[in-house]
Amino acid sequence: MSKKTFYILLYLLAYSHSVIAQNDPARPAPIDERLIADSVKFVWIENKTADIYPLPVEVKYSDRYYDLFDENGKPAAVIFYSNKEGERAARTFNNLIQKFNYPALPLINNKNSIPPNARIIFTFRNSTELLKKYGDQSYSIKWNKGKIIDVVLSGADLKGILYSAASLSQLVIRNNSRIMIREADVTDYPSFKRRMFNSKPIPQHIQNDLDWMIHNKIETISFHNTDYTWDKLDDELAANLDQFSNWSQKFGGVEGLLLLNLYKGDPIEISNKDHQLKIKNVISTARNKGVKRVMILADDTPPFKFGEGYILPSQKDREKFSTMAEAHVYLLNELVRWNKNNKLNIEFFYCPAFYTYEEMHYGDMQLYIDTPWEDAAYKPLKRDLKIIGDKMNKDVQIMWTGPYVCTRTLTDEDLKDWTNNLSGRVPFLFDNSIFSELDFTARTMFTPYHNNFPSNFGSKTGGNGIFINGDGVGETSRAATLTANAYMWEGDSYNPTVSFFNAMVKLYGVESVNTLLKYKETELQLVREIKQREIWFAADELWKSIRDTRFITEKNPFHYHLNYGRFKALRMQLKYSVPEPEDYESFRIKCTELDNKRWLLIDEIEKLSFKRLSYTLQMEMVKLPDFDNQK
Repeated sequence: MSKKTFYILLYLLAYSHSVIAQNDPARPAPIDERLIADSVKFVWIENKTADIYPLPVEVKYSDRYYDLFDENGKPAAVIFYSNKEGERAARTFNNLIQKFNYPALPLINNKNSIPPNARIIFTFRNSTELLKKYGDQSYSIKWNKGKIIDVVLSGADLKGILYSAASLSQLVIRNNSRIMIREADVTDYPSFKRRMFNSKPIPQHIQNDLDWMIHNKIETISFHNTDYTWDKLDDELAANLDQFSNWSQKFGGVEGLLLLNLYKGDPIEISNKDHQLKIKNVISTARNKGVKRVMILADDTPPFKFGEGYILPSQKDREKFSTMAEAHVYLLNELVRWNKNNKLNIEFFYCPAFYTYEEMHYGDMQLYIDTPWEDAAYKPLKRDLKIIGDKMNKDVQIMWTGPYVCTRTLTDEDLKDWTNNLSGRVPFLFDNSIFSELDFTARTMFTPYHNNFPSNFGSKTGGNGIFINGDGVGETSRAATLTANAYMWEGDSYNPTVSFFNAMVKLYGVESVNTLLKYKETELQLVREIKQREIWFAADELWKSIRDTRFITEKNPFHYHLNYGRFKALRMQLKYSVPEPEDYESFRIKCTELDNKRWLLIDEIEKLSFKRLSYTLQMEMVKLPDFDNQK
């Protein structure tokens, strides 16, 4: 059964649950209190191979390794810096190697202070040449060998310099009791400038998460209230912003993105000056904490009327603005004006109510073509997107998910089509596909990022970026996050199989990968056993409703009968996409055996010291059926 068919049938089965909703489609379980404990920390795995991830554009590895400390444990290498960017990079390098319990290297900003016994000098510097040639995130590492080895780390701008420090830290390994660094000449830069990840960090652990992100050159972490509301900062968001501010002032290199949904909680009244002030105050508070990007969301939540599209909930707004799109243009343009007048240097992103052809209320809009309801579906979408494209400030990036909510294949023609909808504005991809990799679940555990996007997509898509709507720093999502970021860094050279193996080894160590993949397969097998059986019987319930509809219409008018035929075909595909259920006792035994197996594997995972990962896997486990009431 195709992905499209699957979503259509789910829409019919569970309309009220908004299964294609964009925000948080994985519906994560509430936080396990054990994850908040200071004693339960992320485990940093030492790099055994001294190689750089994501894969650099150009790298020449040497077989030569050099001691960073002499036989007495004194530093044989120092870090020299001459400006604030270099100092940050030096601190970042030391911070990252200390995650693996390696000693820090001395920091020196005066060449006369370099000790006579120094054998290696790491020097951070800016490079306008890199900036002009490869952009502000580019960097290089060059080894100049002599009596004293001079390693020059150049960055086009602050991020580039920090990325050079992150990559250099990946070249440091432990060889028995010796801390050594591998020689490697590197020139590197990303295919996508904006590599943005939805996240739900825990305030107690966010600084460690940020260390992990800069270590892997992940460019943006997002922040939002628990419910994505627009008019306040809840306690968790405020705590996260405080921690982000503290970390950014000391290190940096990871951007903050604030997400605000206009219609979560109390809907905004855009014509209301007090409401405008409220949202500006929220944005201003986040900006004061170092957040430089804001996404205004109108997805999945505003009132809707068939044939008219999305409706403004406020009577005053309806009197002032002809459509919701007009109101949102006014709001975003006002925010951009306020941003410029106050020199806040904020980048704005906007997700409209219409963000795909697999629409929240209409469903698959292709099914309206050549029916009496075609205009009722397409006219509001085309109208609103044209208004937004024509009138919204050009500095605002406009989001879309591709033709489907979880678009896995995207063509140049798809991009051109939506660009035409926006009157020539190229959209910025809001990518939900990370949730669609595994059968019968939106989870992302130990899963590589793998899509079929156009070649050289980074230069074609809006804003030279992608927003990944996953849980960027979630314990079970880290392999998916690393591989998604690797795609955005490596571009067309990205290989999901190779990248996934590298990510798993760097996250968990080669000796642990097999156990984790065994757990994944056991859990997914149990998910399949349960969900396939549920679908078989749900398809029978669906058939009853379809038959009732057919007898009401008596095949007339024709378009009703056409839809009946579609329902019938889709229901048949749904039912026979899964095997016929086994007898009840066999099903119960198989589920119980798989449940016992996954708990044994959980014990093994904890013995490998991955307690945070274990607790998160337990939170996400599929629940066993109520066997006493199971069909």
